[in-house]
This record gives sequence, structure tokens and C-alpha cells, in this order.
Amino acid sequence: MSNPKPEVALIFLRAEWFDSVVALPELVELIREDAEKIENSLKKRLDVKQSWVVNSHASLAKAAAGMKNIEVDLFVLVCQVWSEDFYIHTLVDALAGRPVSVWCFLPWMRLPEKIPFVQVLRGSGAVGALEILGTLTNLGVQFSFVSGAADDPRIMEELAITASASRVRRLLRQARIGLLPFRNEQMQSPFVDEFRLHHELGPTIEYLSVRQLTKAAVQTPQADLDAFVAQLRERFPIQGVRNETLVQAGRVSLGMARLAVEHKLDVISYNDIAEEVHQVFGLRPALYPPLLVEKNILVGLEGDLGAATALFILNRLSRSACFFVEFWFWDESENILVGGHAGPQNPAVAVENQAWISQDYEFAQSDRSEGAHLQFIAHPGKVTLLQLRSTPGGWQAIVISGESLAVPPRLEGYPHVVIRLDAPLAGFLASISRVGTTQHWIMAFGDWTTQLKRFCELTGIPLEIVT
Repeated sequence: MSNPKPEVALIFLRAEWFDSVVALPELVELIREDAEKIENSLKKRLDVKQSWVVNSHASLAKAAAGMKNIEVDLFVLVCQVWSEDFYIHTLVDALAGRPVSVWCFLPWMRLPEKIPFVQVLRGSGAVGALEILGTLTNLGVQFSFVSGAADDPRIMEELAITASASRVRRLLRQARIGLLPFRNEQMQSPFVDEFRLHHELGPTIEYLSVRQLTKAAVQTPQADLDAFVAQLRERFPIQGVRNETLVQAGRVSLGMARLAVEHKLDVISYNDIAEEVHQVFGLRPALYPPLLVEKNILVGLEGDLGAATALFILNRLSRSACFFVEFWFWDESENILVGGHAGPQNPAVAVENQAWISQDYEFAQSDRSEGAHLQFIAHPGKVTLLQLRSTPGGWQAIVISGESLAVPPRLEGYPHVVIRLDAPLAGFLASISRVGTTQHWIMAFGDWTTQLKRFCELTGIPLEIVT
């Protein structure tokens, strides 16, 4: 999946004197060139939607009005040269709690041996930055801070990470999660008050019924169903599943995807073991229609809204196919965990050309049909695991990284993964037992620890990084 550039707006802070000194035209030109260089450097990683120069009461009023009317992921206060800090109160009001970074600009990667007076003034941003930091802190503003030249790759990386995390924070506040048909009442640890989730983190929860799913499944065009079943047969070996069962599983799975599209959902949190689902359909819908990928809709399981939120966060940060995991067993001598989960799982996680469709081992004995379930082992590569849990005092996030191993399928009956942790297994278990945990984790490929750390800082979520 493509990852759109995060959108940012720049506020160049300068004292009016620096832009109006007739006796120092060289300084005015250097400042203009530096501002242009800053913008061009940022545009390589970010989408710069707007920039303002704040160097007077009039320009301050214009910038503040513009900030109130623009929706971006991150504002960057660029302390380009010295500036008065009375600008900050008005700018903070215009920010209205949105994420902001402060950039203490330096014109050089390496300090020159001798600095002429014009260059002294050109490099005076540090004076303004240090002055502004105190004012921002006194006003209780949360901000990230970077310092350096426009061509310093560390600056670009830091601002790109912050902007990406800010983008996901903004998207989460607009997200829609469908709960189908209700939370899993067999377990208390993953409980989430959906109203608290909406109030504190932003996602809107929509309740979906089995009756709605039935209607969507019945109304699925026959041509779409035929094409989906044909694709399943072409892409995956079918083992022990009757044709009528595969068609029924395809119909309900496709109906679920269509229901999610109809309700404009970002995530469908599906309680796959709800008794009503099995009574009505005679199986667990556990296939993964391409429509979900086309519309960028994610599937969470067991009605766990905390895991569904973690799924959204990690997917939107990484743009990686994600895997819903609970760990069943481990081997401390090998430092490996083995886990996975039943239900609709994205086959993009699987080793290429090694997934298949089997009966649903868990419900084949109790449902009216044997079911049709996708089976695979996850492909190898670096992975990050995220858990988000609701506690009586707030939210708690845990992150651990590791390596998905290139091994043959290790167990029967579930899509699964074998992970060698970057941290010792004993330390991982000690950490999660200390802060509390649920059994549900979201896995994405790549190392996203830094981005998740920044996201949790922006949202005020306590984060345990297991190292």
C-alpha cells in the first residue's frame, strides 16, 4: 500500500528587524534563501501545505487565522533567526492542542572557524529557540524539538517520524470501527468501554447485527460471489471442504466485506465465536475477500475494540499487512513464541504460494457444516507487535520487536507465526506481567518502535517498550 506524505504547515519565526534592515540587504537575502532551502528539504519527506512568516503583529494575525482554518498533521515552528516570544501565546491558541514541533534552525552543518557579523545574525535562531522553549513550557504545550541545518538528515527523519505519528493520531480521531455483533463476553481483560474509546482516542463505534450481515450476504451479486469463489480455487489448494460449504463461506465473508464498505468502516471488529453467527450461517466466515484490501478495511477479531484500535494504529503507521495474534506457547531455550488466531486473516501475511483452505478445525464438529478456513504460516522478516489495553486508570500500550522465522508450518488448525524476539523471552514475560496484558497482539512487518513511541507521546498513552 502506498503511504501518502504527512501534511505539515510551517511558521517561520523572525523579528521584524531581520526582514527590514535596509543597511544589510545581504542578510535579508540569506534569510530568504534559508527559508526556501528549509521548505525544499522538508518537501522530500513531507507535504508542505502552507507556510507563514511571523515577524509582526499583522503577520501574526494572518498566520493565526490561517492555522485555525487548515487541517494538517503537524505544525513546525521554525526558529530561523531571533524573534520575540510574545508571538507564542497567539500561536498556541491557534494550534488548539494540535501537534507541534519546534525547529531550532542553524545555517551550517559544521560551525565555521570565523563568523562575520551578517552570519552571526543569520545564525541567531538558537537565541530565539531557547527563549521560546521556556514560554511554551510555561503554557503547558507539548512539543517535540529538533535542532540543526536544513540539510541534516537527522532533522528530516525526526520531523518525518513525528509527522507520521501525528497523521495517524488525526486519522484515528476520524476512524470508524464496526462491532459485529457485540463484544466477546467470555473474557474481561480485553474489555473496552466504546464511549470512553471515542471520547479519549477518537474512533466512532458502529454496532452491526447478524441480521445486517445476513442481508448483505443474501444481496451479494451472484457474479461477484462466483468470481470470488473462482479466485479462491485458483489461488489456494482446497483440502476437505465441500463445494457448497466453500460457496456459503464465500458468500458470508463477501457479505461482511460489503457491509463494511456500505458503512464506511476503517475496521470491522468481528466476534468470530459469537453463537448467533454460527447458528445463522452454519459456519464461521473466515475468508478474506480482496474487497477488504481494495478499500483498505481491516478485520479485528473476538470483538476486541482495543485490539481493533491497535490494528488501525499499526497499519496506518506501517502500511503493512497486519496479523491478529495470540500466543499459545513458547520455547525459552530458542527464544521463540508461536501464535496466531482463527478468523479472517489477511493472506498477504502468508509465505507466498503456501496458503491453503481447510475445514474450520475449531467448529467443524459443532457447526452445521465443516466450514472453510484459510491456513498459513507468516512469511519471514522483521516484525513489530503492538497491544493496546484499556485499564481502570487509562490506556496501556506494549511494544515488542522480533523476527518472523522462515520455518515450515509449526502447528495444525490456525494461521500462525513463529517469532524470535529481540528481547529475552523471560524479560518479555516479566514486563507484560508487571504492567498487565491481554492475550491479543497486532503484528506488522518492519520495525515501527520509534514511530509507536512518538504516537504514544502525542496521545498520552503510557508505553512499555520491551527491550
